[in-house]
Amino acid sequence: MIDAAETKNFPAYGEILRLDELLAIACVRDEADRTLFFAAHQACEIWFAVVLRHLDAAREAMLREQGAAAAEHLERLPHIMRVITVHFDVLATLTPQSFDEIRATLGTSSGFQSAQYREIEFACGAKDARFLNITGLSEGERARLLERLEQPSLSSVFAEYRDRARAGADGAPVDSSPAERIHDALAGFDKSVRSWRERHAALAEQFLGAAQGTAGSSGAAYLWRSAERTLFPELFPNHE
Repeated sequence: MIDAAETKNFPAYGEILRLDELLAIACVRDEADRTLFFAAHQACEIWFAVVLRHLDAAREAMLREQGAAAAEHLERLPHIMRVITVHFDVLATLTPQSFDEIRATLGTSSGFQSAQYREIEFACGAKDARFLNITGLSEGERARLLERLEQPSLSSVFAEYRDRARAGADGAPVDSSPAERIHDALAGFDKSVRSWRERHAALAEQFLGAAQGTAGSSGAAYLWRSAERTLFPELFPNHE
């Protein structure tokens, strides 16, 4: 039990979350619709950071032969993606006029330029060096993407872990359930990301129709095509 007197020395809720700092830099003091638009995107980027941390933790666990721990990290990801997807439902409540007014202020900036999302793709195994040349990326973002491009993907790390699990030690039987859990978790994550892409495409179609995206992509058409791609081409090639 924690002594009540000791709790006086504990940081308060706002201090633990560093809310003063967070809200000072967040776009939460603008006009109401703009606050909704930018806060939704900022929240998604925070969740992308969480996804990346779990992907890295799962990768490290497999390298240490800790399959159950890797599975636990990966099994959370579909739930996280569902939370991220709901942000599109919130954005869909904007009126077309409000959306157009906000979009007119974006210039060439676009979610297409999300370095963290590209990191997720690269980390999993969907590596496309052309994304290193996206305009609007900082040098730090390009460096992170290049590092992800050059490191072994989660797909390859899992394949090696699975092969070691199947081989066992000195031919002795091994518990294959962690590898099966990881495979199922990766499949679930892949499906959840494709569902997220589909919802994104539907939102773009709702507001843009056939118009181009702000970064010069083909807008909804590009997003619908991307929804067909897998994060793990080495594991699930039929999804491409």
